[in-house]
Amino acid sequence: MAVQLPASQALLYNQEQLLSHVQTLASDEFSGREMATRGNEKARVYIINALKRLDVAPLGQDYRQVFNHKSDVSGANVIGVIPGTEFPQQYIVLSAHFDHIGKGARVIYNGADDNASGTAALLSIAEQVKQAPLRYSLILLFSDGEELGLVGAHAFIDAYQNLIDDIKLNINLDMIAGDRGTKKLRFISKGIETLLDEQGLKMWSALRDSAEIQVKKGFKSGSSSITRGASSVNNRIRWRAASDHYVFYKAKIPFVYFGVGTHKNYHTGNDDFNGINQTFYLGATASICRQIYLLDRLMIN
Repeated sequence: MAVQLPASQALLYNQEQLLSHVQTLASDEFSGREMATRGNEKARVYIINALKRLDVAPLGQDYRQVFNHKSDVSGANVIGVIPGTEFPQQYIVLSAHFDHIGKGARVIYNGADDNASGTAALLSIAEQVKQAPLRYSLILLFSDGEELGLVGAHAFIDAYQNLIDDIKLNINLDMIAGDRGTKKLRFISKGIETLLDEQGLKMWSALRDSAEIQVKKGFKSGSSSITRGASSVNNRIRWRAASDHYVFYKAKIPFVYFGVGTHKNYHTGNDDFNGINQTFYLGATASICRQIYLLDRLMIN
């Protein structure tokens, strides 16, 4: 059963600009975007300027949501919002962390897949939604400090307790470009059955099946020598806790998490723009964008 979006919800963003965002954010100029560094702040300014060009308003008085980590380190999320047409006081939070792990003595960890890919996708989806708004308001959360234990996502939830009951869904993008051999976009979800009826779930499944790339439920068990937040037990990744969606899950907010899992470039100096699967990435972003529109259309209010 193929599902076609209305013409008004066709893909309207610039794909060349999408790749350009990744290439820029993953360049040596940003020094690996480690939290509380000059390169991280440079990435934040880049994101804010991109939102301003798109005429996306900040969620609060400023795009930056500054938070403290421990006693001597501070970070800052970037948060924008695009009002919905039918339910402007209810929200989908689309999230991606923009920080990475910085640099070593002889290598810069540019983090093209992790997570310039998700960050750039948020900017392109913002471009799309500005031209064809959703029914629900879309909060764009570019989180900081994910690599240090999801601290930016925790700061968002702590600061916006007044919105918790009005957040319908979190969609989190973390590593959606893979390496050159990547062929599948993976996802996990929790609580979607509270938002979609049986027919809606079937339509969502059909849309995933009709994507130009393979979209598969579930991640390989995987392992990592570097623990990501609360995500590792006995060196094996717990995907429910592997990225910022875990904070929304703990706040009892339904989530969908898209990623590709770990790969040979993960947390290495080879995770640069030339190391990602650019064709796959364009297809993955397109598929995610179409799924956002479908979920927005089908969610039970």
